[in-house]
Amino acid sequence: MDTRAATIVIVVVSALAVVVVILTVLVLGLLRSHGEMLRAFNELGVTFGHDGADTSGATTSLPDPQRRATTTVPHASERVIESSGDGSVHDISGTTPRGGSLVVGLANRNERTLLAFLTSGCTTCKGFWDAFRNDAALPRSVDRLVIVTRSNDEESPAALANMAPERHAVVMSSDAWNDYGIPVSPYFVLVDGPTNTIEGEGAASTWTQVGSLLSRAEADVEAENERRIDADLTAAGITPDDPTLYPHDLPGASS
Repeated sequence: MDTRAATIVIVVVSALAVVVVILTVLVLGLLRSHGEMLRAFNELGVTFGHDGADTSGATTSLPDPQRRATTTVPHASERVIESSGDGSVHDISGTTPRGGSLVVGLANRNERTLLAFLTSGCTTCKGFWDAFRNDAALPRSVDRLVIVTRSNDEESPAALANMAPERHAVVMSSDAWNDYGIPVSPYFVLVDGPTNTIEGEGAASTWTQVGSLLSRAEADVEAENERRIDADLTAAGITPDDPTLYPHDLPGASS
């Protein structure tokens, strides 16, 4: 009887050992998959909502920041994080972190506005909150900065009140995130008030990257203007070698 009991115990222990080994293999596989996913997101420099991973040193590829109507044209070699908005400029209405109402007009204004879509929880956003509180200089192509967070049912007004800079407006509006189709945070949208267009947009993990985004947007706008002028001249029958383009070369023209 004792021998039979001992045999049963050995069998049970062996079975448990096999189960433990199998579970260990499964857990290790899940951890490895999770680690690979985190590394992939870190390479993108993207945080989704309240993340705990430090992606402050990561780099996100940006779309070519020329967005007229609904078109964003990326470089072929870049990974693109693109919004799902309709390409239109929308005024923003919401509340401030301290409970007041705020409406931010964007269309048909004689200024260019940079919209910074941030959250209070993402690690990458923290660098931007700090920079804006320390009065980071705006690029010369930008007249004002407006920070847009989600509404108070998705954000903590108290936390935002502690993070908000004094110099720049902060508006809590989930509707604005939906209107502009914001895919991730941090995300930036450059609105040109006089032309009522979105001139550039993209994700970035540092303020330096935002500057590069805006510089490219400015260059793209200039290039588009040149193409439009060339197209208008061609439609009017004026070719690049037309003498009317070089008045100093016309007979009788003074030097």
